[in-house]
Amino acid sequence: MSQVVLKNQLSMTKRKRTEKSKYKHQSTGDYCTCASYLAELMCLRLAEHKNEGKLGYKFWNKKPWDWTFKQQLFTANSLIKKYGEMAVVRAVNSPSLAKVFSLKNKRVVPEILKQVKLIEGNKDKKQDLDIKEKPTVRKNTYGKKSKLNKLRGLNGKKENEG
Repeated sequence: MSQVVLKNQLSMTKRKRTEKSKYKHQSTGDYCTCASYLAELMCLRLAEHKNEGKLGYKFWNKKPWDWTFKQQLFTANSLIKKYGEMAVVRAVNSPSLAKVFSLKNKRVVPEILKQVKLIEGNKDKKQDLDIKEKPTVRKNTYGKKSKLNKLRGLNGKKENEG
């Protein structure tokens, strides 16, 4: 009996994070691809809009959400292939697409193009940082001097005040 339970626990192990699977399913907590993350996000938004409540564990395997999830998955894969992963995710998570329930919506592609321009614009601009070799630390000068600080000042060294 305990071997069967142990086998079931091993088979239910969570998917590990890889280069392809760097996003998390909101319903299961497992790592998933970008396309399935976006498809799940759209299904969750649609369920919330229809006032159906929270979707169940692995809802994409059950009717009526299986076909909706697949359609969103196919659309997400084509958008990622065409525009890139980062641009699509940033566009879907942007406030202007917060009320969009499908990746086939006509407002999605213009927002993705806007994000592509922003990403390309940020690649051209490299931030030059001015790093000091030995930065000076500003001393706290507020409040009264403690007795210990007064004693430290007696050894002849001048303190920087101000």
